[in-house]
Amino acid sequence: MQATQTEDRQTRLTRDDWIDAALRLLIDSGVDAVQITVLSRNLGVTRGSFYWHFDSRESLLDALVHQWRSRNTGVIVDAVSKANTLDDGILALFAVWTDHRRFDPALDQAIRNWARYDDALRARLKSEDDARINAVAAMFQRFGYPQPEAFIRARVICFTQITYYALDIAADETDAQRMSYLEAYFRCFTGRDINPGTASAYRNILMRGARNS
Repeated sequence: MQATQTEDRQTRLTRDDWIDAALRLLIDSGVDAVQITVLSRNLGVTRGSFYWHFDSRESLLDALVHQWRSRNTGVIVDAVSKANTLDDGILALFAVWTDHRRFDPALDQAIRNWARYDDALRARLKSEDDARINAVAAMFQRFGYPQPEAFIRARVICFTQITYYALDIAADETDAQRMSYLEAYFRCFTGRDINPGTASAYRNILMRGARNS
């Protein structure tokens, strides 16, 4: 009976199941912990099941990087590229970073830790950071900021958020505290005041999301 249950589970597992399990290991324990034997044990299957979906551990690691790129960079680029006003663009960026179903800060930090010891990944990380910054800079330019000011403001915003996650500042702040900083953050990042009605609507949306989460 046990053998049959294991065989059934192996046939049900998908490529995404392996990727999700590997992402959890990467986030919790680092890239060195992402091993086929460990994953097989955690998923309750044999090592052979792994090779239905991946040629090697390296192909799995490539899939993890792809998942990070599409999840964490793609959502930022998409958010700022659709903004109709500067207020909407900055708040869309804030909304992405505060919704961990869209942007995964733990995964972002895990990739950055991994890149410290992997030159190829470090180059890919720089490319992704550049893509995020360039997208935000392009938004600033659309709303009248000249270069290099648009680029520098984009760097300040993006690197501030990376540091915010790296230092786990959120652990020492309540939602109410973070919300109270909205106008000050907006003024600091843009040099302008946010429209009061836009700020109020944004707070209401976040509060509804927090109640429903």
